[in-house]
Amino acid sequence: MPIGRRRDELPTTDLSRDELAALLTAARSVNEATDLDAALNIILDEAIKLLGGDEGSVMLFDVDRAAMTIRVSRGLDPAVVAASRVLPGQGISGYVAQSGRPLLLASDEAVRRYANPLEARSIRSAVSVPLRDRGTVEGVLNVNLRGDGDGRSGFTERELELATLFAEHAATTVHNSTSYGQARQRGDELALLFDASRLLSEAVTVEDVSARVLDTSTELLDGRGGFVVVLGEDQAGPEVSLARSVARGRVIAALRRDQFAELLAGGIQFVSGLSEHPVLAPLASPGSPDDAVVVPLRSERTPCGLVVSLIVHPPDDGAMRILANYASQAGVALAKAVLLRGMRAKQAELASLVHAVPDPMIVVDHDGRFVSINPAAAERFGLNPQFELGLPYQGRLRSTELEGLLSDPHGGRMEVTLYTPSPHTYRARVTSANPQHGMPGARILILDDVTSEKDSEQTKADFLAVIGHELRTPLTLIKGYASTLARRGEELDPDVRAKALDAIAAHSHRLERLIADLLFVSNIERTQPPLALIQADLVAVVADELDAMRRENPRREIELRSNVDSLDVLIDNVKLEQVLHHLVDNALKFSEAPDPVEVAIEASDFDVEVAVSDRGIGIFTGHLPTLFERFHQLDGTSTRAHGGTGVGLYICKALVEAHGGHIGVTSALGRGSTFTVRLPLLPLGWTAEPEDETESGDAAGAPSS
Repeated sequence: MPIGRRRDELPTTDLSRDELAALLTAARSVNEATDLDAALNIILDEAIKLLGGDEGSVMLFDVDRAAMTIRVSRGLDPAVVAASRVLPGQGISGYVAQSGRPLLLASDEAVRRYANPLEARSIRSAVSVPLRDRGTVEGVLNVNLRGDGDGRSGFTERELELATLFAEHAATTVHNSTSYGQARQRGDELALLFDASRLLSEAVTVEDVSARVLDTSTELLDGRGGFVVVLGEDQAGPEVSLARSVARGRVIAALRRDQFAELLAGGIQFVSGLSEHPVLAPLASPGSPDDAVVVPLRSERTPCGLVVSLIVHPPDDGAMRILANYASQAGVALAKAVLLRGMRAKQAELASLVHAVPDPMIVVDHDGRFVSINPAAAERFGLNPQFELGLPYQGRLRSTELEGLLSDPHGGRMEVTLYTPSPHTYRARVTSANPQHGMPGARILILDDVTSEKDSEQTKADFLAVIGHELRTPLTLIKGYASTLARRGEELDPDVRAKALDAIAAHSHRLERLIADLLFVSNIERTQPPLALIQADLVAVVADELDAMRRENPRREIELRSNVDSLDVLIDNVKLEQVLHHLVDNALKFSEAPDPVEVAIEASDFDVEVAVSDRGIGIFTGHLPTLFERFHQLDGTSTRAHGGTGVGLYICKALVEAHGGHIGVTSALGRGSTFTVRLPLLPLGWTAEPEDETESGDAAGAPSS
């Protein structure tokens, strides 16, 4: 069954040390694996082991997104893997890929409902979770119990939640692999594009070749004008590239004659009397020469153009022989010019794309002088291409590492951080230009911006350090107390034994809260948190929660003030108590007695504001913009004074926004902080009265459609 559960419905069973290790190993593989398949294999292995499955697979969509195939698998028949091709909506995986929702099939009956006939015969329980990347399903993670397995009961919803965590790691791995492959391919394409562009810029144009050929023909034949026709690439239709002393319209009329192809296929010829010629007749006009010499131009025996010279006197044999020999050279030159013209058109189109690419690119010649600087490189290094081209690059790149890499004739790769005009991390790559393209010794520097990737890796590393600390502390204490009770439980004083049991219970609760927070974050990443809205007295809800926290913290003063005695609001009181508990708990942690924690309720006509204030250490202004981000820690070290995984404020923000509200913070170092939750008197999507009871029949306060 697809799931979308509330936080308070999540499983609360403690994870074993082996299961926790499996989760950490899968998370670590996203950064440590050398390639996509290696990372996916690690994640799949840990998922199967943690869930107790018999087999599993990771399926990814093909390039056209027409079907999915198995990328990595465990326990499956190789023939099945080789022949795998699942269409969206087909079988268990196809349903999950099409719907974008995880699926739990806990029994044979559930399997038969979604599976194709082959799956229904071989699978008795399954979990299938989509790999989502920025809203797009890239594949599916599957873990199965086979029909011939060890007889354990089917998968539970808790195991589906855990499988979702593995799917998120797999989706991140696929995204990173795709991004790196695309960036590398883009760099190779840009380098190749530059070599082609340099070759094109040195070629002769079609117009230049046409003018030269017609000039030579006119001089040899003592002509009085003429024209040059060019065939485009792939034998495209003829075009008039040059016309002298003859109307272009008359030439076009001649090109439209059916016999024109015969001129291209024939040899050099003298035409006497244009008015009688089946193709060139449109050229005849009073006062103009009536004779012509037609010279077909070929390249490797393929027609590429035609030169027609209008003449007054018949040509001599010597001029015709010279012209015939010259025609073979002209044909090669014209074919090359036509080809280069087409390539230059593509160059102009691609050049606009190059200028739009954010990656800096620099080209230097064998003497170490700038040959090309794209706009991104100009901005990054503070260069002006108009003045820098032709100057040495040494001392102008603001990085001795890059200049050293660029000076290496063999090229190479490195990672470098540039701090001006703003800090960015790049993967730098230097390659040598092809000497056959007219640039011997030239080198190309391409920088791929990996700042966001590095930030993401650092965030993951920090989170792993924090979660490792948070798990290790209670586990160490639980293990110590449990070991003592197991060895000497009967010998201990009853008070000591009770104290040990209380410690085990407390730290078990801490582990439970930690795991529940992580699973809840995973759930709200997929969908908005579900709310169980009821009409409740907000003042009473806040007061009750504060009473509970006073009992937990008897040495601290927690004050409440409100401008109303009661306030009925549609809220999910459990979720709101969770938000308030976290904010007050933070205020107690980061302030000291005898300073009180103050909670204020201010109601207006349209909304209500709940503010939690302390007089503690405060928060640095630079941390405020990222305070509500997932896994954010003001103190991310493993020796920080206060525990936590950095998801509390993130959860608070999600729950408040689900109510249609807003959460914010103001703070000053040494003066304390105030967290403010502002809620509408009616949550988003609810109305106080139906718009028209006679038509809709909806009761007041029902969710809008």
